[in-house]
Amino acid sequence: MTLLDYPQKVAAIIFTNGCNMRCPFCHNPDLVLPELINKQAPLPEGEVFDFLKKRKKYLDGLVITGGEPTMQGDIVDFCQKVKKIGYLIKFDTNGLLPEILQELLDKKLLDYIAMDIKGPLQKYEKFCGIKVDIKKIKDSIEKIKNSGLPYEFRSTMVKGLHSKKDVVEMAKTIEGAEKYFLQNFIPPQKTVGSGFEGKSFLHSELEEFASLANKYVIVCSLRDGMI
Repeated sequence: MTLLDYPQKVAAIIFTNGCNMRCPFCHNPDLVLPELINKQAPLPEGEVFDFLKKRKKYLDGLVITGGEPTMQGDIVDFCQKVKKIGYLIKFDTNGLLPEILQELLDKKLLDYIAMDIKGPLQKYEKFCGIKVDIKKIKDSIEKIKNSGLPYEFRSTMVKGLHSKKDVVEMAKTIEGAEKYFLQNFIPPQKTVGSGFEGKSFLHSELEEFASLANKYVIVCSLRDGMI
């Protein structure tokens, strides 16, 4: 159960294995790196739905996160089953598979969308660890903004990796967005980037970043203590 991941809702949360990015600051290597994923036993789908059915009267929704959920070959079918039980779905994505996002939207399977903005588009590779088709990131941003659904964009801010100029460029990328959250990087024990040494920003530094971003989005807020 989570009270934090789905705004104003009591929700369950499920993590999907696998990701098509390699963000060095990611704190979930067990969900990203194949050699670590292979050491885990996946949760049987039947157990997931037994859990959701038994707790329907206590929960409002399900948060589907990862890893990257759009990589799951049966994600549309899975969401359809969740909706049949009567749950709202909040969907987290990095935006690299806009065609899957569009299918989920077309079938009205989502109720809230959160997309990560890793860094300025012109140097996205530095922040996500792979070469990226920026057109796909832009496409996902526009699909989300025009979806008619509640949504948010968010960025994990890493001292030593992100700069003040980067924040401005990231905010311009989603200009006009309803909600943009800046999350402070909290150094975990393990990251996807081996030996990654990023640090947290001071609260006052994040406040300055939010002030800059607020010139381009409707609301930019902070989520301290998150990765």
